[in-house]
Amino acid sequence: LKGNRFSGSIPPQIGNLQRLMLIDLSSNNFSGKIPELPGIRFMYISHNMLQGAFPVFPSTIIDFFASDNSLSGPIDLSICNSSLLQSLDLSNNMLFGQIPSCLPSSSKYLRMLNLRSNDLIGSIPANFSKSDSLQDLDLSYNQ
Repeated sequence: LKGNRFSGSIPPQIGNLQRLMLIDLSSNNFSGKIPELPGIRFMYISHNMLQGAFPVFPSTIIDFFASDNSLSGPIDLSICNSSLLQSLDLSNNMLFGQIPSCLPSSSKYLRMLNLRSNDLIGSIPANFSKSDSLQDLDLSYNQ
């Protein structure tokens, strides 16, 4: 469903699709909050107008791309339970607070982490230097 002109909220009923593993709603005009999708593995919702607090991460998530929205608040610590996470792109939002110290050690598969252009504060967690899998890290344009 990528690249259409869909607008309004993402229907929360999508969370009832128990076998849904991948959803790509990028480059639309969706607004409102991100619904909880319990079993989702691949979620692409970049380039919309989504806003509000950050969603609870399902433990099954592998790729989560939500760049270029208006998400705000801290990064939910449920990300620490996402042991399969490989790619996380939250760039160009309005996230604030500190980078969760569990990243990237919570997932031994995390290859890409993009938190560019938010309002994150504090220091880079020390365990970033211990990651064997992290290949792409962008923390630019934060505090």
